[in-house]
Order: sequence, then C-alpha cells, then structure tokens
Amino acid sequence: MITEHLKRGGRAIVFTHRKELLKQAGSSFEKFGLTPEFIKNGSKPDLTKSLHVAMIETFDRRKNDLELFLLQKTLIIIDECHLNNFTKIFEYISKETLVIGVTATPLRKGANIASLSDFYTDLVQEVDTDDLIKLGFLAKAESFGVKIRMDKLKQKGEDYDTEKYYSEHKMYAGVVENWKRLTPNKKTLLFASNVNSSIEVCQEFILNGIVAKHIDAKTPAYKRTEILNWFENTDGAVLCNCGILTAGYDCPEIEVIILYRATTSLPLFLQMVGRGSRITPTKTKFTVLDFGNNIHRLGFWENKRVWSLEKETQRENKKEDAGFIKMCKKCGAILLPSTKNCPYCGAEIKKEEKEIIAELSLLTKSEMWSQDLETKALMCKNNLMNGFAVLHSLTDIQEARLFCKLMGYSPFFEHKQGYRFKVFRR
Repeated sequence: MITEHLKRGGRAIVFTHRKELLKQAGSSFEKFGLTPEFIKNGSKPDLTKSLHVAMIETFDRRKNDLELFLLQKTLIIIDECHLNNFTKIFEYISKETLVIGVTATPLRKGANIASLSDFYTDLVQEVDTDDLIKLGFLAKAESFGVKIRMDKLKQKGEDYDTEKYYSEHKMYAGVVENWKRLTPNKKTLLFASNVNSSIEVCQEFILNGIVAKHIDAKTPAYKRTEILNWFENTDGAVLCNCGILTAGYDCPEIEVIILYRATTSLPLFLQMVGRGSRITPTKTKFTVLDFGNNIHRLGFWENKRVWSLEKETQRENKKEDAGFIKMCKKCGAILLPSTKNCPYCGAEIKKEEKEIIAELSLLTKSEMWSQDLETKALMCKNNLMNGFAVLHSLTDIQEARLFCKLMGYSPFFEHKQGYRFKVFRR
C-alpha cells in the first residue's frame, strides 16, 4: 500500500509503539526497495522525506514541533492499533488523511478506554488465523498445559497475581521439566506476569544447564539489544520476559511459547502466542506450554473469532469463550472435544466435566479432598509437584489413601512404603 501510495505522490508515515519494531519495520521496507526516515530519540530526522517511521512516544514528545508535518501526511499506518498509546495523535491528523490501523486483535475494553469505533470507520476482516494456517502463512500450534486452581489466585485487572502461588508451588521447576520432556533444545520465548517470576524461572533453566536470559522494561537499552541479538542468533536459546515482547516482536525461529502467567485478556493471549506463529522454510508448527489455564479460559489461539470496532461489553466479557475442550492426562496435550485418542502420546481421552474457573461453593470435607488432590495428582504426573512431597504434607490417612489411588500407586504401597510417611505411621 505504501509503495503504490508513494508512486502517486503521496506522503506516508508508519507509527509503532516499541523501539524493537523500528528495526523490523526498516527491514520490511527494504524488501520493497523503500528507505524510510526514522523519527526516534537521539536523532534529528529529515522531515522533507516522503516516508517516515516513528515511535509513538517519541513523536508525542515532539508533537508541538511536528504538528504541521503530520497534517501534511496523506497516509498514516498505525501498527498494533488496538493499543491505547495511539489515541493521543488523532487530534493532530487531518480529516483528509487516510488512516489504516493494523492489528491481529482489534479489541478494547475498560471504562476509561476509548472504543476503536471512535477513531476508525470500518473494520476489514477478510481472513482469520485458521485460514492463514491452512494457506501456509502461519505455523500450526500444538498446545500443552496443566490445570491449576484459579480460586487460589487473586485477580489484578485483566491478570491474575501468580507470583506467590507459582513460587510457593515451585512451578518454575515444572516449567523446566516439561520443556525438557516436550520441547528440548528448541528456541523458546517465555511470558511472565511480573519481573520476579521471569527471573525465577530463568534461573531454574540456567541451573539445569540450559542457556537462558531475562529481559524486562528496566533492562538498559544497550543490554536489551544485546540480549535480543543473542536470542535471535542462538539455537535452543530461552528468553524469559515481562512486558516487553508481547505484541509485534518478530523472530520467526521461535519454536516454543511458554505462558508462565494467567490472563483474562483475549488480545494479550493471542498476541503472546502469536509470537511463535511465524513460518520459516523449515518450520510449519510451534508448541504452546500453558501454565495458566489460558487456553481453557480463552479457547485455542487458532479459533475463528468475529471482531468488532465496538468495545467488549460486560455481557460479552462474561461469556464462555473457550467452550468445551479436553486435556490428555498422560502428556498434558490440550485437545478438541471430538478427540478420542491423543495424537501426541496415543492415550485414550475420556470424557471430562467442563472446568468451572474460580467459582466458590459450599463443599464437604471429602469433596474438598477429592478436588484438591486430583489437581495435585495431575501436577505430579506432569512433573510440577513431587508425589512423595505431597504425601509428607498430608495428615489424614483417608486423604493419603485417596491420593495414592489417584496417583496409581500399587495397592501394596502403604504396606511397603508407609513407614516413610507420618500419615501412615499414626
């Protein structure tokens, strides 16, 4: 679009929200023989050029000096236009200018956030994720996960506060064990909801002899560039990040996405998983390791969705997006409801009840045992907890016997191994 517009004498500018995307934009233009002028910190751009690429925050700081410059642009393209960062520039745009917003997730919600319909007149959705996979433009996702007890977590806005829960339950160890089991030596991008969680799981990778690094908003600019260069050029590298590489980051070689967090935000979920969807001559699929029930809550990344410029309403916010899905209890694969045998490990998939997330109800003691122990047994089978450690923590013999049954221990386990646990010695 830009190439044809410039041929007709137009003047264009592309806005992006993060400096990592400036580099990507530059390389994309080169493929079409275009040389944009960049508006960024530390440089004085040539405003007479016909094509510019600008960081939105940099432009905002200079908007009083660049107001006339922007009014003269005839085409404006906004990358990741669903983000609220770009709202502030619309008052400086001429009504005669053609504005195109680009995003994979055109959704906004929140009382104090303007709707996309306040800025755009039409939404064009000619193709969906599933179509792009079938056409060979996006890689296919293979999803694995472990259900966790969401009623144990407090919610902050659209995110759950997982830091304390994940740390106390040593979830970081399970992340590494599952990565080694399912996706060893594959280039991996991990998303954490906070800096401490990202650092903690990164350290666990390193302790297991796996090359890994961490990056967050406070990482110095030179160090951030250094780490991203390392990640993009190192086979089997693991990069743990918090709030940096969520939207727009383009590294086609990423083979694994780890969701070490829980969110209720559909755009955030789709953007995170989408970082692994780029194809290469040798890559047609990627793996998602979900440690936050995100797929159970929001549906598969590749599901067809109908978008709107209007904000998500409270009613829509409460609907069940995910629908009924199945989970292989042997390997942790997340599967379609029609699946009878797991395509990854061959296990028979039995019918299971649809999970109710964070719904409180009056439970008897035995029901509480059963639900809690089923979760712990599932985590143990997926290497997220140690079965013997669970037994050491139990104080009721009936509860201990139920856990042994859920774990599939031998009927003679209590007789042969019981002396090792206080619960059986009482």
